[in-house]
Amino acid sequence: MTPSRKARRLLLRVSLLAAALTAGSLFAPVAAQADPLTRIPSAPCQPDGVAPSDSAMADRLRSQLNGRRLGRAVSGYSVSCARAIVSHVQARGMDQRAAVIAVATAIAESTLHNYTRAVDHDSLGLFQQRPSQGWGKPGQLVDVRYATQAFLNAMTRKHPGNGWLTGDIGQICQRVQVSAYPLAYSTEVHDAQLLVTTLWPHVAAAAATAGSNGTPTTTTARGPFQRSLITVATSQSLSDARHDFLLADWNGDQRPDLVVVQRSGTTTGGTTLSIFDGRSTLPTAAMNFQRLLLQTGTMLGPTDDRYSFAMADWNADARPDLIVIQKSGTASGKTEFRVIDGASGFRRYLQESVTVLGATDAPVTYSVADWNTDGKPDLVAVQKSGTPSGKTELRIVDGASGFQRFLLETVTALGATAERHVFAVADWNTDGRLDLVMVQKSGTKSGKTELRVLNGASGFQRNLLQTATALGATADRHSFALTDWDDNGKLDLVMVQKSGTASGRTEARVLGG
Repeated sequence: MTPSRKARRLLLRVSLLAAALTAGSLFAPVAAQADPLTRIPSAPCQPDGVAPSDSAMADRLRSQLNGRRLGRAVSGYSVSCARAIVSHVQARGMDQRAAVIAVATAIAESTLHNYTRAVDHDSLGLFQQRPSQGWGKPGQLVDVRYATQAFLNAMTRKHPGNGWLTGDIGQICQRVQVSAYPLAYSTEVHDAQLLVTTLWPHVAAAAATAGSNGTPTTTTARGPFQRSLITVATSQSLSDARHDFLLADWNGDQRPDLVVVQRSGTTTGGTTLSIFDGRSTLPTAAMNFQRLLLQTGTMLGPTDDRYSFAMADWNADARPDLIVIQKSGTASGKTEFRVIDGASGFRRYLQESVTVLGATDAPVTYSVADWNTDGKPDLVAVQKSGTPSGKTELRIVDGASGFQRFLLETVTALGATAERHVFAVADWNTDGRLDLVMVQKSGTKSGKTELRVLNGASGFQRNLLQTATALGATADRHSFALTDWDDNGKLDLVMVQKSGTASGRTEARVLGG
């Protein structure tokens, strides 16, 4: 929080309270007066709003709360927001102290209000995080799950080795927020501790009895990728090598939707897109990917295996765009990169670039991710074989340079890999660095599909995870992707089976990470 940011908050309070606000009463407990910041529009912190238990807890704790910002002004709404923060901390498997730190920060920053309008620069949400300072997009910062995860990511990054488990909580909050008023947080710690201590067992009990997405889950499986979150027959008919499967939140409901890119054999004669809604059409059953959100042709003619596809919001308009990487057969003789605008119905190019990479072929796979956190997706190329080192190598090309500059060229700890190996990049351990995820479909020691994660912070030399999944050996008809399906801060594995299914349709299965 900058000095001007704090000044604007004080000016707002002065303008609303006029002469009633004196220097002596400015930092008095707010129970005696209405907080003017509550007049700013705010969003619910819980999908179902304030629960009766939230209001009851506020009434029960009110006399015990004495902080300058919350204190006796606590309400059912503020308890519901604290409850949301606690649930996301628990889902991540972190210590209760992480919740106290996060709630204390949210009390100091927003009085536990999920503000949807910025009155202090571009600050938004519970933690008053700023898009202009790299915290995320405006829509993300008012999503309590995203905002809490972003705060926790910054906290763990700035306190390596779990340094946040000890030391002064106010100072820990300050290191994360970098406020011009470093003493603003310590006065809220008492209230945060009382709220979290009260909420912690209730939230844990609710999580223990809740299923995933309204569907009962088994508790017998142990370890990552042993438990199915959903298994569904989608509305997509059987598919084949002409179909690529991607995940993107097309309709902005915070649920990944299934994107089907059909390269050829379409009614339009060109490359088409179909997008199926990730949210279940029935609240008590797994009926995901049933409703068609979009079916459209694109600017592209028919494509083949020389093309790779991805989805990303290239121009930050909250609408996913289609990334097209053409490996060979280009006019330039190099690998070329195009972005087709989702908001235009995939009828307009946002970007066309000849990259620094020469023509590439089957041993090279592509994905897009923001490696250097500059807000612009970068191009990640994994070369499985035919490298000078004899190992799997990785190159990252800077998106901000128009794909003319390498950000990284490295040899990984993996030997040569093959067609049965699928790659993705994701921040697996929430350290702010992208890690390399490899899914091996077959030929494993376990006889099952296995997953391995290489730590990006180690230069992809050290394993973060190596495990067999609940899936048997898989093949070309199986496609894989990663997403946090159940909003618990851990990446889950999505497997799409194109053919050979019992339902006679394309099926999807999500394994909890």
